[in-house]
Amino acid sequence: MLVVVIHVLGSGLHLIEDGPLDGPPVVLTSGLAGALSDWDPLARLLAPSVRVLRFDRPGIGANAPSPKAPSARREVAVLDEVLDVAGAPAVLVGHSLAGLHVEAFARLRPARVRGAVLVDPSLAPPGIGRPFDAGAVLATAVVRLGLAGLAARCASPLLRLAGRPPARAAVVAEFAGYADLVAEVDALRGAHPLPDVPWWVLTAGGTLGGASSARRILGDHGAMAALASHGVHRIVPGSGHLMQLDCPEAVAEAVLRCVRTGPSR
Repeated sequence: MLVVVIHVLGSGLHLIEDGPLDGPPVVLTSGLAGALSDWDPLARLLAPSVRVLRFDRPGIGANAPSPKAPSARREVAVLDEVLDVAGAPAVLVGHSLAGLHVEAFARLRPARVRGAVLVDPSLAPPGIGRPFDAGAVLATAVVRLGLAGLAARCASPLLRLAGRPPARAAVVAEFAGYADLVAEVDALRGAHPLPDVPWWVLTAGGTLGGASSARRILGDHGAMAALASHGVHRIVPGSGHLMQLDCPEAVAEAVLRCVRTGPSR
């Protein structure tokens, strides 16, 4: 294991590397209030065959908050610095809110992406050509961000992370800016196509809720997969929102398929 500190947009980010230095790079990025430790089980599965890089985002863990407000462009800048360490192209794995960060990066930096796995991503269905409904987005955000009542499975890690003052400020700022982030990513869809790479969207089967909620989630995740020419949508039965902890084998399978398939361009 190697620990590196990188500096981006006024914040020092702690980055951990596992696996062979000459292996294909895989970058793991967390969603709202996520932490490095969330990825431990997945890193153990991947490290024998790939180079795994994971990091805390600005304002989380030991990282100072960024002076820049949360946005897709800020997270693209963060991923640029991480990929400078990783080498490119890399397979990007984004959980929850970070699924949108990964999509933005893939659209703006297509040559740096070998494949992508969106792990129970926050809802951001394609909306080119229709008015953006911020109210509807925020109404479903609490479910896909794992915040609805701080459900039992997610409550402990979220409360623990949000209880640290820097993390609390970062979490509040990112949640408040969620609708703006979705609008930003949706605008990129109209101008920047996705690269021709493997594109996996994994849905947590254990948090689909009732019939109406399940239809919305499955429809939106299916539409997000269909944005890519090689998009794949899979439901992971029994998994909670923190799929990388509940079912790391399912995430590892998708990642390794991306590594083996690679870009088609």
